[in-house]
Amino acid sequence: MLLQRIRRRGTAPLFGLLIVLPVVIAVTSALTTAAAETATHAPRTLTVLVDGGRDITVLEGFFPQNLRVRVGDTVTWKYNADVTGGRHTVTFTGGPFPGLKEPLPTGGAGEVMPRRNIPVPGGDKDETMRNPLILFPTRQDGAPIETYDGTTFATSGELSKRPRKGAPRKETFSLTFTKPGLYRYICLEHHPHMIGTIEVVPATATDVPDQAQIDAQAKAEMDSLLAQIETAKENAKTVRSQPGPNGTTTWYVQAGVFLSSEMRGMDFDFHPKNLTVKAGDTVIWQAKVTHTVTFTPSPPIPEPLISKPQAEGMPLFIVNPKVARPTVPSGTYDPSQYYNSAQIGLNQQVRGTTWALTFDKPGVYEYVCALHHEMGMKGTITVVAR
Repeated sequence: MLLQRIRRRGTAPLFGLLIVLPVVIAVTSALTTAAAETATHAPRTLTVLVDGGRDITVLEGFFPQNLRVRVGDTVTWKYNADVTGGRHTVTFTGGPFPGLKEPLPTGGAGEVMPRRNIPVPGGDKDETMRNPLILFPTRQDGAPIETYDGTTFATSGELSKRPRKGAPRKETFSLTFTKPGLYRYICLEHHPHMIGTIEVVPATATDVPDQAQIDAQAKAEMDSLLAQIETAKENAKTVRSQPGPNGTTTWYVQAGVFLSSEMRGMDFDFHPKNLTVKAGDTVIWQAKVTHTVTFTPSPPIPEPLISKPQAEGMPLFIVNPKVARPTVPSGTYDPSQYYNSAQIGLNQQVRGTTWALTFDKPGVYEYVCALHHEMGMKGTITVVAR
């Protein structure tokens, strides 16, 4: 009937309908697209993993390392190593903070971070303690989740399943992001290689990953590191030595091994773990990441930090000079004495990356890394008669 009426009235209305209809569709589509582009998505809470190692294998990283989120989203960092794992922080240095500072290795000109060790208030001249900004969070217990726009200092304090004596156990840290931008963060314990970024885009953005995609990316990054670790472990099994003076041998032990190209995967062990030498031989330990070589004639093994309770608030953690300072009674090992290399590694400009000791008394001598012995970083030197 409609077609008959159109035929009776002429073809002009039909042509008009054909012209108007595409315009209506185009306008409707444009309005729908515009509405979608301006729609604000509900805030989300997303999880990033911190570490992922087991036993002596350490993944010093954030997984995934780089993440894109929307304004209003909250990111929760979750400690992901086992009970023997290392201690880490999640720290944003975008704003001012109190106390002593040092240059941020991965930052630009003028960027700073809290100095690792600071003088003890009222202490002796050479007495130092770990900076509380490294140990404890900026968010107080019971306070709401902090917000971040790039202009403040925010930190988790130490995340770990084995808190220091007198310190609370803390395994998560959360921030809500309120302003678009690209924000870099670091671990104050393991910079410069342990870094990550949060890219914050407008709340209307659609090109952001969901938690399933974040988990998949985190797993892919950890799997890549673990594969590199297995290869590096095989390479580390080769024992190096060279002729020394007067018919002796000089042996080399690696203290910890970087097991990935980006330095985020490593193991905290000695390679070889158990070495047999002859009387008169010398052993040279080499380290890239920070370790100690410590021979203790009787227990206990000295702790790197000594907890000092306070009348109010958290304890102070005093740097133990028995660990921090080298102790070498003589160049030839005496089993009745305490020997300690202090910290050696690439970031120890004063002490360097190596430490040597000569052995002339047959016996089996155990030693540890005083920083990481709880993770199983121990070794033995067996000395036999020449």
